[in-house]
Amino acid sequence: MTTSMSLGLVLFWAALAAMPGLAGDRDERPATVNVDIRDYCDPATFNAVLGEGACVRDTTFGAITFPGFNAELGTEKSVGAWRFIPEAVKSEEDINFTLQNLGGETHTFTRVKKFGGGFVAPLNAASGNPVPAPECAQVVDGQLVPQPPSANNVFVPAGATVPGPQVDDDDHAKFQCCIHPWMRLTVNASHRHGDRR
Repeated sequence: MTTSMSLGLVLFWAALAAMPGLAGDRDERPATVNVDIRDYCDPATFNAVLGEGACVRDTTFGAITFPGFNAELGTEKSVGAWRFIPEAVKSEEDINFTLQNLGGETHTFTRVKKFGGGFVAPLNAASGNPVPAPECAQVVDGQLVPQPPSANNVFVPAGATVPGPQVDDDDHAKFQCCIHPWMRLTVNASHRHGDRR
């Protein structure tokens, strides 16, 4: 075999291996999904109502006052600046979450079977989620009692970055904040290796 023919074969195989879908190449999803937890609470007005330390954030890039929060919640049944980013994830393999709270309030990232309310009754009512998700709270003597922190009920203080739960590649999973129940994220399994159900 000539040198030019050998070089030609090497280049051919290199080009073939670089083509999408060949030589084992596939559209891999990251093993870790970063979730930004956001809110725009205004420390002065939130702390005046909820107590010192309820909101601890820099307002350089703007803030929503407590009355503004309540007005939007009353009209929209949610407050758009209080959310998880992303709100949906497509999973082709096991994923782990890294949770970064970029807001000023504590939030939870809680795996639930079905979206529902959280453990703050007025926010449940205002958001149209009067029945709490059992993973968030239980009712004891007519009062909502929060479920304790766990691997699937992660409390994330303002400014913190913490690991979140793992989701298997064949799971369809739902997560919500148990304080602000409109903050939601869904994981849709793609069943790359075939539907195992």
